[in-house]
Amino acid sequence: MNRRRANGGFTLLEVMLALAIVATTVFALLYMRTRAIEQVTNAKQMRTSWGLLQQKVGDYEEVKIDDVKEGTESGTFDNDPQASWERLTERVVMEMIEKVDEDHPREMWRISLKVTQQQPDGTQRVSQAQWYRLLKEDEAQEEGGGGGGGGGGGG
Repeated sequence: MNRRRANGGFTLLEVMLALAIVATTVFALLYMRTRAIEQVTNAKQMRTSWGLLQQKVGDYEEVKIDDVKEGTESGTFDNDPQASWERLTERVVMEMIEKVDEDHPREMWRISLKVTQQQPDGTQRVSQAQWYRLLKEDEAQEEGGGGGGGGGGGG
């Protein structure tokens, strides 16, 4: 038996192997921590961007249908100077739907909204939504204070 082994010491090879394992583990943990921080930051930015988009959709849903105008509008947010919005309102005809009477026209407003937010790293985050509103709302909707219609998409 080797005398050094009898004294309970480690060989240089064993020490180097142990250090390599520890170093690999430390670097892997640091990488995972960095990625987790990046993902949390990204999630916060997405939440902010989505909140600004919802704010503008809500503002426009409050507009009476008779006050809706065709065209493009844009602006910035008071609470986030790094963000801007652009809204395109256009009149569309639903070709596949037959006109029933004067109270139910085939024409609708298509509203497209885009919110652009400048990120700290210099990139831009863009969130978008699109929805439709009838040109003439039913009396029941008007009495209920209701706004427009459905769906949207975010990005």
